[in-house]
Amino acid sequence: MKIEKESKINYNMNYRIISVIGYSGSGKTNFITTATELFKKKMNYTVAVIKNIKHHPIDKKGKDSYKFTEIGATYSVIQNDNNESAIFLKKEEIKLELLLKWLYNGPYKFELVFTEGFRNLNNPTVLCISNLNEVEEQLTKDVKMISGVISFKDLKNKNISDLPIVDIKSQFPRFLEIFNIV
Repeated sequence: MKIEKESKINYNMNYRIISVIGYSGSGKTNFITTATELFKKKMNYTVAVIKNIKHHPIDKKGKDSYKFTEIGATYSVIQNDNNESAIFLKKEEIKLELLLKWLYNGPYKFELVFTEGFRNLNNPTVLCISNLNEVEEQLTKDVKMISGVISFKDLKNKNISDLPIVDIKSQFPRFLEIFNIV
């Protein structure tokens, strides 16, 4: 069963978007953290990550940031003494395209965005899997390579459904080639 796309986002901005999909425990977060570190060290890229969290709220009831957005603040920004900040946007529905435009027009510039867990985008995609029986039901026309937990097994340099299995840490140049990143 192939997953059909629900929307097409038209990006006219100076950054790339790479989607990372897969089941829980398939290695998505490890893939993104490793790739982000490699992009920073080897290419001096600034990377943004947008994660789709489906099963739990980001903010907690009773916290001030929650109260601010619940009473009608469009967004609430919190910051601690460690210079860590979080921005809570509260609208009926925030489309990913609007969030990307908002980030792009913000004070921090980036060359690459990884999205994690958004399955309805038309972006070049990495499918993270932990075993071979997870491929067929998640495969889309946008998947360019397979990675995740499966890449730690003795399957590197092999293909599944004509897609290469790539370990991002040891095969970063191969990843760049597949996604045509110079």
